[in-house]
Formats: sequence, structure tokens, C-alpha cells
Amino acid sequence: MSEQSSLRIQGQKPIEIIMTDGSQLQVTPKVLDVLIESNRVTKFKRSSGWVTIGIDPIRCTHRVDNSYLYDGPEKRAPL
Repeated sequence: MSEQSSLRIQGQKPIEIIMTDGSQLQVTPKVLDVLIESNRVTKFKRSSGWVTIGIDPIRCTHRVDNSYLYDGPEKRAPL
């Protein structure tokens, strides 16, 4: 069974990426996260088009860890 058909069975759509060495691969979202964190990906393809790492916005994998970046007043209603 090919990797691509294995991904379809698992319910994951493969993501097309371009590595820093210029090679093109299709990987799972988890693998993409690891490759982005290790600076081995230059671009990946979304449904809206190609995303360039370092230029286009991408979501953080550790969203909670980045909560300290906001240094403004609390806007949420108290519980």
C-alpha cells in the first residue's frame, strides 16, 4: 500500500511541501509540524495556495505557550 493511500485510509489528506534542499514531498500534518520546527521546509501548499515559511502567517503549534506575547489589558469578562 502506498503512503498516499495509507493517509487517505487514516482520514488525513497529504500536504505537499518543498524542503530546503528543493525536493518535493507529501507528508501528514504532524510530520509537517516537525519539519517546520526543525527549519527543513521552505513552502507548503494549502487549499488557498502556497505558503512561504517566514513570510506568510502560519499557526503556532504551541498556542498556549505563546499566550505571554500579549502585553495589553485583559479584555475577557471575568467568570
